[in-house]
Amino acid sequence: MNPFPRARLSARHIVMVVSAKGGVGKSTVTVNLAAALTARGLKVGIFDADLHAPNIPALLGVRQSQRLSEGRSPAAMFAIDARPDAIDMRPLPAFQRYGIGVMSLGLLVGDRQAITPNPAEVGNLIALLMARIDWGDADVLLIDMPPGTGEPLNTLLDNRLVDAALLVALRENLSHLDNGRLISVLKRKLTPILGVVENMTHVVCPNCGEHIDLYPAPAAEQAVYGGAPVLGAIPFHPHLIRQNRAGKPIPLADPTSPAAVALLALADEVITRMKVAPPAPAPPDDECIDCP
Repeated sequence: MNPFPRARLSARHIVMVVSAKGGVGKSTVTVNLAAALTARGLKVGIFDADLHAPNIPALLGVRQSQRLSEGRSPAAMFAIDARPDAIDMRPLPAFQRYGIGVMSLGLLVGDRQAITPNPAEVGNLIALLMARIDWGDADVLLIDMPPGTGEPLNTLLDNRLVDAALLVALRENLSHLDNGRLISVLKRKLTPILGVVENMTHVVCPNCGEHIDLYPAPAAEQAVYGGAPVLGAIPFHPHLIRQNRAGKPIPLADPTSPAAVALLALADEVITRMKVAPPAPAPPDDECIDCP
């Protein structure tokens, strides 16, 4: 039996955003994809599954300067009740930012405070926290995973807490090589792979519109991806560097930019492949439904 049921109950579709290679902009893609899905009319949540570098709040322009302490109820993070054998699964509300529900360790501890749990408990700690959040019946929950093939990846996969994985890569050989190892884990765990997002693929000249490629090896040409489709190629945009200060995701800050257009197209691909239907618009106030 799945010991972490709440996340499944309060989100219709759960997608982990993954990369075996660090530094590929996975968290930035997660935040901006969430904004693009929201712009398409979906109710979206983001869960930051990285205990050691929880960067999602910073990318949304949020800081938690107050350290976690007894006065701030550490039980809100560590889901342990008064009895050591009792698990507290009372729901915690997701933080709202730009219409996106968010939960991250970075919202629960100070931005200079490190948490160092027993490595063997990292997976359970992340899964318990995610399962406690009230995602408000989100259409899509994006899980921003730490890089690599260790925990909490295996705990989330073994407990069937996700529907699919979305890989983020650079057009760079080390990124492809590491993601090949990750794909072997996903396939062994029978986790569907939506496809590959290529990040920071090129720069668009602001004067003439020329595309200047930054990396030479597209994922579509790499055997390690096993034919997984490339769902989007996100160009480099200066706002992506400034986002941890400005906070506003690029589909909202600069919706006509090449990066925003690419992210909205990526959102459309995710919607199609996950078979997520945007909610029907509410009827006008003066329209009577089921009137005699």
